[in-house]
Amino acid sequence: MRITFNISALLFGTLVMMAFVSPQKKIDKIISKVWKDKEVTAIRKSVPDSLEQDIMMLSEVVSEGKTIGYVCYAMAFGCQIGGCAAPSSPNAQTYETFDYIVVYDNELKILKVDIADYGGQYGYEICRKKWLSQFRGKNGGFVLDGNIDGISGATISAKYLIDDLNLIGEKLLALDLSKLVAHKS
Repeated sequence: MRITFNISALLFGTLVMMAFVSPQKKIDKIISKVWKDKEVTAIRKSVPDSLEQDIMMLSEVVSEGKTIGYVCYAMAFGCQIGGCAAPSSPNAQTYETFDYIVVYDNELKILKVDIADYGGQYGYEICRKKWLSQFRGKNGGFVLDGNIDGISGATISAKYLIDDLNLIGEKLLALDLSKLVAHKS
């Protein structure tokens, strides 16, 4: 009994500590994996008004003084609190949310999608690397059960992630990213 409690307490403590890892640390870890053969730096940019509702952080990825990509930290909706139902008009008060990171090359093709924090009770299957790899090399036009396979147990989360990736990709393509200004801390 005591051993079970200690293991449970240790696991809970680890999860709590992981929840407080900053988005920037998660971004730094992911871009170092994507560009493992280069020394890279993520330079946070001010989020343009057109993207303010869609992403929490936007960074330019630089190596040897040249832009080699971009990375976004964003939030999507998952299931409704208390269980999954067909998607309706979501809002943060009635839907669980999850954070994700999208890494783009300098032509805005997706290099990696990573679920940074999935705290929901349902839909965690969306975190599978194999499923997330379907987005690689594209920027948008994603259709669930079309060019993106559905995933059993995560239909709602998958739909909202796909909608977000299409929207963010479209908006990033419309921007002149070279004119983004550094974020003021």
